[in-house]
This record gives sequence, structure tokens and C-alpha cells, in this order.
Amino acid sequence: MIKDLKIGKMSDSDSDDQDWFNKDEEEILQSFQAKVSNNESKNTDARVEYIHGSSEADDYLQQKRLEASSELLAAPTVRKLPTAEMRKAINMEPLEIFLFVTTSEYDFYAGQITASDGLDRVLLYLRIWHVICKLELPGFQEELLQNFVKNEAFLEQWRVIVAKLFRKSYKTIWKSDEDVDEILNAIKSLVLWVHKGELMTPKIYHVITHIKKLIKESDNRDIEQRHACQQLVLELDRILSVKGMQLEEKLNETEIYPSLDDLRSRNSENFQTTNTVNKLGKHKVADYLTKQKQLLREDFMIPLREYVCKIKSSKPHSTTPELYEDVFIVLNSDFVNSKRHELVFIDILGTKRSMDNTKVKLSRKVKDKIASIKVGSLLLLTTSKNFEDLILATVTYTDGELLSLGYVGIQILRQENIVAVYDRQLFMFETPAFFEPYNNVYNYLNIYGAGDLPMKRYILDDEKDVNAPCYLAPETLYYYDREPFQVTAKNPSQPKNLALNHSQWRAYCQALTKEFCLIQGPPGTGKTHLSVHLIRTLIENVKTPIALITYTNDSLDKFLLKLSAYTSNILRFGSQIRLPEISKFNVQFDSTHKELANPRLKRLYYVVNEEFKAKFQVVQQMHVDFDGTEESYQRLLQAQRAVNGVAEKLKTLRIMFQFYASQKADVIAMTSTFAAKTNFLFRLLQSKVVIFEEAAEILESHVLACLTPYTEHVVMIGDHMQLQPYTSGHRFNSTYELNISLFERLFVNNLKGATLNIQYRMRPCIADLIQPTFYTDLNNDASVENYPKVRNMLTDLYFYTHNECECQSEDECSIYNDFEVTETLNLAKHLIEKAAYTADDIVILSPYAKQIETLKVRANKLLDKIQLNIATVDSFQGLEANIVLLSLVRSNSNGQIGFLKENNRICVALSRAKHGMYIIGNMPLLAKYSKTWGIIEQNLKTRGLIGDKFPLINDEE
Repeated sequence: MIKDLKIGKMSDSDSDDQDWFNKDEEEILQSFQAKVSNNESKNTDARVEYIHGSSEADDYLQQKRLEASSELLAAPTVRKLPTAEMRKAINMEPLEIFLFVTTSEYDFYAGQITASDGLDRVLLYLRIWHVICKLELPGFQEELLQNFVKNEAFLEQWRVIVAKLFRKSYKTIWKSDEDVDEILNAIKSLVLWVHKGELMTPKIYHVITHIKKLIKESDNRDIEQRHACQQLVLELDRILSVKGMQLEEKLNETEIYPSLDDLRSRNSENFQTTNTVNKLGKHKVADYLTKQKQLLREDFMIPLREYVCKIKSSKPHSTTPELYEDVFIVLNSDFVNSKRHELVFIDILGTKRSMDNTKVKLSRKVKDKIASIKVGSLLLLTTSKNFEDLILATVTYTDGELLSLGYVGIQILRQENIVAVYDRQLFMFETPAFFEPYNNVYNYLNIYGAGDLPMKRYILDDEKDVNAPCYLAPETLYYYDREPFQVTAKNPSQPKNLALNHSQWRAYCQALTKEFCLIQGPPGTGKTHLSVHLIRTLIENVKTPIALITYTNDSLDKFLLKLSAYTSNILRFGSQIRLPEISKFNVQFDSTHKELANPRLKRLYYVVNEEFKAKFQVVQQMHVDFDGTEESYQRLLQAQRAVNGVAEKLKTLRIMFQFYASQKADVIAMTSTFAAKTNFLFRLLQSKVVIFEEAAEILESHVLACLTPYTEHVVMIGDHMQLQPYTSGHRFNSTYELNISLFERLFVNNLKGATLNIQYRMRPCIADLIQPTFYTDLNNDASVENYPKVRNMLTDLYFYTHNECECQSEDECSIYNDFEVTETLNLAKHLIEKAAYTADDIVILSPYAKQIETLKVRANKLLDKIQLNIATVDSFQGLEANIVLLSLVRSNSNGQIGFLKENNRICVALSRAKHGMYIIGNMPLLAKYSKTWGIIEQNLKTRGLIGDKFPLINDEE
């Protein structure tokens, strides 16, 4: 926290004139009453002598003195928080300040400042407002700013502060340059927040116009020349020049919610942006963030538009999200005893339940359908398949007992062309793309200001020279396993217990000494090994919770399992744990019952929860009283928005509980999807360090949602030659480049990063398939030269080529190849029964989900009681197996090879095996339509590793 404000001792000639402005209100009242008594006896006006010259600032200050004099004699109308309590508050942490003043018995947000208040109190009040609004608490910020603009007495005091700051005769008041800058920055920030929130009032414009004039008439050049003053003047000019409009850099705060117009559109005709890997140049932050929001929204909308078209034309296919043709929205009749998420439900049974009041049993099919609906999903409801109206609702509650009865808890977000939404028959479906991460990232991008994009110089300005982290000094000594080393030295010495090869050590040093670091790790080069030791070092030397973000739950758990050997102070967020060994690190929050939380937070949660119920009760009554008029409809929509606003408050409060549990952790770990859900947590924690594992698989917008104004150090570890970010509109990736990660964009643009170049996974004959095809500098560690030969096989690598045709799945959504299923499973059976391998030694991979499904069904029949590992190529990135059997599926006469054109997928598929890899596919087709497969074909032919059957050795031969 900034130290307490210093107010300098005034000269004798100034003291009486400024007494009223520098004391607490209690002292002022006593002093003023004594002066009144004395002045009456002398029958003179003692205040006349304090007017210094004829400037407007001096006239204004004289007027304020007279108003203060009158006010002090009047009876107080509001209980005022004692100034001493404000002094205590300003030394708290920001969140503690918010909770203290919000739950105080005094109404901090109104009536606390009057014309008679002293300078100390006014500045304390200004600082507290600044700290609270700087938190930018979702759900609370708009209400806070509304209270602020109504606080006219406080705004008047701003003019007094500025008049004093910019008059040389008062310069003895201000002894600390730091405090002066804080005042100027606080005024600037509060005005910008108000303007951004479109809450500018005539009073605000009047005050800032006068402030601008007072600064212009200044005779205090020392303050005029300060950078903070120049920034304040610049912002005031910009606001005044666009009165009644948005700032030029003001972000276009659109919403991600689909509208009826979106659903009626068949294409992306208005979408004209790409996330090109070419240099962006020095774009404005607002333009850049608008572009990221467009990419994000379009990725969400593409599959939704396609699905709506299918609904309009015919019944959706079975593998697309299910269409429920008979549902009701119902209210909880037991309103008083319900919790927030138990107020509104979807009744899946609809008219079936209304026709039979007895308890209706759900069919197995219906149970399976609704069991897949996740909290955070977006539901679209309409009265007809022509989409003449629309209701949007998010899933808030999927309690097991309620699901078994056919109910799903929801929150209604939007309504279009429909008023009466309860107890009427509706069509309903879930959006194809899971809504919650899109919504959270999109909303988070909306809160960025025009100039506060973290790491802007690298992300946006194309800077190549990377600074050291702010917290790292040239003389800083780091410790690894208690051995000191100076990481900033020209040639730092590697600690003896730090087992890293040369390229890993070079990357390790760059990661510690550069505030924005990219590390490329080709397959098997030890990215996880490096990351674990990097985080271990940061834990020991940088006292801040380190945020660890990965793309998948599998990789998160495996990473934490290795990290847990060095620290147990880990918090893992998210419920999808893959390894039971790390379940002890998982965090689940039931909001109001956390021992670590501030008791004021529990109190505030209870108050806001009751506020939610009260506002919802208003909506409930409005639906009962609705008379069909436009006026009634608009009132209803306004009340519904109020309910949603309080729901946003509750979400923020739940994140505050997470903050109290997290602030003393060494590492907070989560997937990028969960990080998108709880991105506000990063702002509260003010963590300096964010590390992204699998960075090349994370969308650029999701990375931005993990950065805050407090981020001082970002390390991104990944490989853009392997899988790119998954997008819902993947078929449009080549058109719009939706799937270019920030890692790839910057790496391709030559931001100086490190590349690991020694691989420890693949035997050399397998590694030769990806080097130099994908990597120009990839060497083999000696350990891979000594792998055992694959038993009962003539070679350790082979490509079985054929021309047996592929098949289309019934819904035409995926491809499978029955011939390859048979041959692949026969090879697996041979390796298990003849070569004595276990199922754990082998994994079967394929790019196509239908092929995986078919393989699993047939494997159960062919290999009794043996559970083979069968997975898609995409899901197996980052993993490895001793022996990989790869089924490529595509074989047709129309030249279609689908996923197999993508170099990133080819690279992943060919780099999972350690000891042996056996591939089956139509090589002539692949080589004809892919340059990469053509290179691989020549490689295999040269070594005699391609033919028309697998190279088996049978014992009987």
C-alpha cells in the first residue's frame, strides 16, 4: 500500500486560511465556533484578508470557505465514518478495504464528504474510492460508479483539491511527489472509469471542465510539468472533446450472446478479420482487443448457425446436440426456502408431466441426454423451429436428484420477441460449443482499458528485445537446492544438482531473466522436466503464487504429480482429476463456509444472496401481473437485467472465497478453460508469474484472460509444430485463422525464444520421420540408441499400405475404415499373445473418433478381458507409449484426406512411440495430396520400411 499521505507544515501566513481544509471535521467545528465568537466581538470579517489576488481559483476557494462555514453550523444528516477508521482502512489490502467499507454500519458510498471536511479526510476518501474501483469487481463496478457520480459534495471537493494543487501559494501543503501523483492518477482513473461505463452526467462534465480550467490557470509549474499531470490533462481533453460519445480507444463492449439476427444468418458475411501470423504492427489496444473478441465470438457462432440451419430444414442428426421438443420453464414454488440457483428450472418432461401429476419416470435415453448438460452451458429456447422468438438461459444447477426428476436449474439471460416464458411449450437445445469459457473470456476482454494491456510491447508492439522481470535486480542471487547462483551473470554457473542438458539450461536461464519468454519443445525434448525445475526455482526465490495454466486435465495432473515431489503447497482448480494421487490438491468451494475467508465476505455474500431473492421476487410478481403492454414488457426486462446483475455479484463473491484459499499457495494450477471461468481470481491474487504449459494449444484470447496489470513475468512453453488450439469452427480455420495461438504468432515473428534440441523419447529410426521433416535441429540422446528391439517383429518401424476403402458413419460426421480396424487389432493381438507385451505397452491411435469407437467395440470381442489403450491422436499429445499402432483411415477415390493434410497432426501422430511404431494407411493417396506425406513416403521407401503387410515373426515359422 502507498504510505499515509504527508501534508506539510504551513507557514504562519497560510495557516489560518487553510485550517478548515487540513483538519478533521471535529477539530474544524471547534475551531470555527471559537472564531465566530471572536469575530462577532470584533464585528469584522476576518476572511477577507485571505483572498490572494483575483484569480478564479482563489475566488472559488473563498466561496468554498463560506459554504463550509455555513455547513458546520447545520445539524449533520448522515452518520459519518470517522476519519481515523478511514486511516486504518487505507492500510489494508485492496479487497479488505472493499469488504470493510461495504459492510460497515456507515454508508460509505454516500454523504461521507461535505464542504467543511478537511484535506486529510477528503484525500483519504479519494484514495479509498480509487483502490476499490481499481479492483474492477464484476457485478459491483457499475453500481460503485453510479454511487460515485451521485456524490456531488465529493466531486466539488475535487475542484478544491485541484485549486490548491495548482496555486503556488498552497505549495507548502504538498511535501510528497508520490502523493501528488497518486491524487492526479486517482482523479484521472475515476473519470475514465465513469466515462467507460457511460455514466457521465452534466455534473461530472461541469466539474472536469472546471478542473481543466484551473489547471490551465495554474501558476505552480512544478506540478504542471509532472507526467501524472500531463496524463490527466490529456485524458480530460479527450473526454471533453467527445462529450456524449465513447472515447476513441473505448472498447466496443458488445456481447457474445447470439441474437435472432445471428441465428437467421447462414454465414459470416460481416466477419472480416483474421489472426494472421504476419506482423501486427503497433495497433491500438482497442482495435486489437476488438479483433480478438470477433475471433472468439465467430468461433462460437459458426457451429451454432450450422445447427440452427439443420433444425430449420430437418431433424438434427443424432451426434449433434439434442433437440428437446417439449420443455417448460417453471418457477420454484417454494421460493423463500430456495437457494439462488434453485429458482428457475427447465422441466424436460413438459406437457407429459402436466398431463400426469404423479411422479413421472424418465427413460434411460432421456436420462443420458440430460446427464451430459453441464453447468455453464447455454440453452436456446423458442416456440417454433422458425425462430420467431428466442430465450437464452445458462445452466446453473444439475443436482443429481433434480436431474433424475427431469429438472435442470437455469438463469434466464435474454429474451427476444417473447414475454410470457413460464409454463408454455418450448423447443430447446444446447449450443454446440460449450458457452462458459467463451463468455468469460469475452467479458474479461471488455474490462481492459485503452492502455493497460499487460505485456503490450511484445504482444502488440512487435518488440524483440525483452526486459528482465521487474522484480529481478542485477545483483539478485537465486538458489537451487540451497546452492546460490547469479542468474543475471553473463555466463551463470549451472547448479550441480540441476540436471539439464545444454539447450534446457539455456532455456532455463532465459525463462528466469526475461519477463516474456517463449520456449519451444519438440516431441520428447523434456519440456515438462524443464518446467518442473523452473517452477521449483521460482517457488524458492519469488514470493508470489505462481499461476500454472495447461490446456488439458491429463497434462495438468501429470505435471502436478512430478511437481509434488518438491512442494505440497499446490492448489488445483477444477473437478476433472485424472490421477487420484493428486486429489489432495484439488479445491472445491461451497462459497460461504470457508474458514480462511474474511468474515465480512461471508456477511456480504449473505446480504447479496438475499438481494438476489428480493429482486427475483419482483420479476416473479411482474410475470404474474403482466398485462401485455410494451411498458410492462420493458419493466420486466429491466427487472430481469437487475437479477442478472446481482447474479454477477454472487459469482464475484465466490471467486473472493477462492482468493482467500489461494493467496498463500506456492502454485495455483488449472486448465485454460477453467482459468477462463475464474479469470478474476488472477487480478485479486496479483500474482507476478504466469506459466503456460502446452502454450501453442491455447487460444490467444484465453492467454490474455490470464494476464493482469500485476503480471510481471510470463513463460510460455509449447510447440507450434504440434497441435494448434482447438476451435469450434475448425472447418473455417484456413479462412479466418481462428486457431493461430499467441505462441505461434510471436514465435513465427521471431520473438527471441529458446528451442530444446535433444530428444529422449523415440528410437532414431522413428525420430528420422520428423527430423528434418518438421524440425531442422533435433538430436537423439544416447539413451534412445539402446532401446530393445520390438519382439516378434522384423522391424521396429513399418508402414502397411493398402487401398481398401473407408466408410462414412451413419450421421456422416466421421470416417472409419473397417479393413484397418481388423488389421490393427490383429497386430495388437499378435504383440500381446505372441510377443508377450501387456496392454500398457501398446496404444492404438487414429485421427478419427468413429474409428476409435469401432476399434474399442471390436477389441472387446477380439481380446477377452484385455483393455487396450485406444485414443485419438489429438487426445494423446504430450503422452507416449512403448509401441504405437497408428490407423490413418483415409482411403478413397475422390482425393479426400481430411485431417491428414495438417502437418501439426502428422507431427503428433508420428512422435508418440518410443520403441516401435506400425502405421496402416493408403500411402499413394496421402503422398499425392500432401507434400509432407510425400517426403515421408520417400524416407520409408529408402529404408525399405513400407509394404503390403505388417512384418510379423510368428513362433511357428
